[in-house]
Amino acid sequence: MKRITIALIILILFGTAVSAQMRRGMMGGSRQTYPQRYQSGQNDWFDELLHISRGGQLYDNWWRTTVDTVKPTGDHPLWKKQSNNKRSGYDTYRCKECHGWDYRGKHGAYGKGSHYTGFIGVYEAAEKMSIKELEATLEVSTNKEHDFRKNISKGEIADLALFMKKGLIDTSKFVNSDGTPVDGNPRTGSYLFRRNCTHMCHGGAGTGINFGDSKKPEFVGTVAYKNPWEFIHKVRAGQPGTRMPSAVINEWSEKDILDLLSFARTLPRDASDIGWIRRWGRGMMAFGMHHRNYAPGKGRGFGPSLE
Repeated sequence: MKRITIALIILILFGTAVSAQMRRGMMGGSRQTYPQRYQSGQNDWFDELLHISRGGQLYDNWWRTTVDTVKPTGDHPLWKKQSNNKRSGYDTYRCKECHGWDYRGKHGAYGKGSHYTGFIGVYEAAEKMSIKELEATLEVSTNKEHDFRKNISKGEIADLALFMKKGLIDTSKFVNSDGTPVDGNPRTGSYLFRRNCTHMCHGGAGTGINFGDSKKPEFVGTVAYKNPWEFIHKVRAGQPGTRMPSAVINEWSEKDILDLLSFARTLPRDASDIGWIRRWGRGMMAFGMHHRNYAPGKGRGFGPSLE
């Protein structure tokens, strides 16, 4: 009996020690695996990533990113300075529509085609200007026709400026002028896609969400193939108005994004590809949700919408 009692005491003491060790590990006991900035207890770095990501979503679609803003109905005041791009209404207020997904404006991917406006990009300006100077470009002090203060708050202007200063990347390192990836490992990209994109949203073949409609579907592969610059931006910043995670916040490397893009371009791009998905037999997560359409411009809140 004494032996059993002693054994129980040893087990209790051992269990307590292990539990304490586990708690220390869970709460950062193995501090050597964490960045030094986390060890110091300073979370400014993470707050900055949040604001950079949000700035990227504002650049994409500020009305879907904000809560208490009014969606413009007319054209942006500067829209009259161009005649090639026939879009109207709120689209003319989106930063990406003038400055491009690659941030190069008329010198980038939007230097031709239906999106051409002739407006310059923001990439070079962001390299030269301070955050305060970038904020000024969105206010009346620089150009009264480019004043966004009546549309978004001072804090959102600050997030946009922060994104332009610290969140822009040189997309030419990822994508050639014709849209093909410079490099990338599709096998590594496949792993990243399976771990991060398949289960709740896009499915194993990237057709879980249809950004278009039943007649002209658009999937992950469609965007990656037709507009890789948009793909890169949305992977990094997240999709406005949805739960899509941000690679900026999760601190993915540029190589991670390039690998993911390379794999995504192998996924189905249109309705003609749906047949082989069914034959592939990967189950509901591979193709079963391809009929779910998320029409653009139907309001804010959760629900993917690529525009």
